Amino acid sequence: MNIQQMKLSAIASGVAISIAAMSSQAAEQPALAITGANSTTTITGGATINNGASFLAEVPASEAADLVATIRPASADVGQTGSLIVVADVPGYGFFNLLSGGIWIPWNGSDPVIPVSTKTLAAEEKISILEGLVGSDLGLTATSISAYVGYYTGGEFSNLTYSETPAVLTIAAPVAAGCPINTAATTSSTFKDKPVCILSGRITADTHLTSNNSYLLEGQVIIGENAVGGEKTRLTIDAGTYVFGQVGLNFLVIDKNGQLHANGSASKPVIFTYEGDDEATSLTRGQWGGIVINGSAPINEAGGVAEGEGSTGMYGGSDSTDNSGSMTYMQVKYAGQNITETNELNGIAFQAVGSGTNVDYVQVHNNSDDGVEFFGGTVNAKHIVLTGNEDDALDWTMGWNGKVQFVAVRQTSSSEHCIEADNNADNNDASPRANPTISNMTCVGDDAADGKGLRLRECTSASLSNFVVKTFASYCIDIDQTATFTNAGGSIANLNGNLAMINSRIDTACPLEDEAGDPFSVTDWFAAQSGSAVGNVDLGGSIGWTNGPMLNAVSPSIPAGTFFESVDYIGAIKDDTSDWTKGWTFTNFLD
Repeated sequence: MNIQQMKLSAIASGVAISIAAMSSQAAEQPALAITGANSTTTITGGATINNGASFLAEVPASEAADLVATIRPASADVGQTGSLIVVADVPGYGFFNLLSGGIWIPWNGSDPVIPVSTKTLAAEEKISILEGLVGSDLGLTATSISAYVGYYTGGEFSNLTYSETPAVLTIAAPVAAGCPINTAATTSSTFKDKPVCILSGRITADTHLTSNNSYLLEGQVIIGENAVGGEKTRLTIDAGTYVFGQVGLNFLVIDKNGQLHANGSASKPVIFTYEGDDEATSLTRGQWGGIVINGSAPINEAGGVAEGEGSTGMYGGSDSTDNSGSMTYMQVKYAGQNITETNELNGIAFQAVGSGTNVDYVQVHNNSDDGVEFFGGTVNAKHIVLTGNEDDALDWTMGWNGKVQFVAVRQTSSSEHCIEADNNADNNDASPRANPTISNMTCVGDDAADGKGLRLRECTSASLSNFVVKTFASYCIDIDQTATFTNAGGSIANLNGNLAMINSRIDTACPLEDEAGDPFSVTDWFAAQSGSAVGNVDLGGSIGWTNGPMLNAVSPSIPAGTFFESVDYIGAIKDDTSDWTKGWTFTNFLD
């Protein structure tokens, strides 16, 4: 075997290289320019360290990375016999052609391109090109591997359509010792056995926090400017990195012209916590501030803008697709420090954050206010874990219109609501009206006497489907304010779908909050929801949020649209085998 074959075999050894189905992905793969026979074909592809939750322009050399692509053939080609091709360029070693069975052979421009697979073309063909590549193990640091993918039909190579720009896996250079630019070194302290670098003040240049250090937030740290336009300032945080605050009002603000790119992996999440993390107990909360993200998406406050809590800057605007970065496999623990006695920071405050932002596999644990709160905006999220938060697990207001799927909530005795949902407290009919679409959420309380499930109020709309709610002694569902009932239709006979909870299960021991004087009862409203019922809720598992057989016998109703994964169960977690919370979350929290 020549050197080219040996090199690519080393890259591919021990891993599957296939045209197998890949798991559903939350993040959009980078779009690739195409050329060839069918201009309506689309091809995307890129590098990921977390099975497609995020795609990275540069992968840390120490992380196992995959290179993947997706071909969406022209509609006329779907159902036809097609041949899929992959050609890779490894700098210094030349081009290689991928064959079936994961075999790579050297290729030059005059050789025929041999297909990796010939099959009936589906509407979407997902291709796993390289899996589990660790650049530092193979001497491929500071290197970019490019892959060109395409297909042709009818056995005729003249019908070829392929990516004119390649899917690229760029491996970073080895991490240099010392503190990165825009951070300051400390003299002797360590955190989690790594040197500590300090972030402070307003940072207006791109900053990259590598995992060879831990990072201390000193006071209010602001990324970017509170302005719209121009290239955004990026704070990039590598997998396995700790960012922490000392006890006090130390917190991170991503301003309008900033972005947070905190992309961990299942084995190495990015963790935000406080200096006493190792000594924290189930009662530890409010030790540092949290994360505030200011965006430029619409809110329903008068004038279209609002001031963030704790003088964290103005947010709001007209850009519904605004991009505040990517947060994947990330934990936020023990935050919620008081600004005043009545003003505590949320674990993550999404303030007018737009739909261009990627949020997937994020946990907020033991915050002293809300776990996450959406202040207007259009941001979407998947795979959210909210544990032990003292006020509400998930809160929205100011006209949030986002989509969420897969939310696991476990409250403790000091928690309040699983969901608190508002449109606008000062003007219940303010527009745009809050109207999120949330699917596959499990809310589990803690038998506390004042434990509360879902509180829907102040004229919010919402499309809630495939919920499981259990163990809230005060109530499982409450609807408040006449405006909320009016928005829902005003009477049971006139329910209009503006406030809906379909194909959901509420435990028999969990009451519904019927109040005298309401236009209709919550009990009657829930009974009128399609596919929903009160009954036995057989949740189990070590955390108590995993479906049992009775729940898995309930057919789901998955919302339409490409964002939502078409799963065959209600609730957040189908079973122990498919528990997506395992490995990357903090679970040692039950009282």
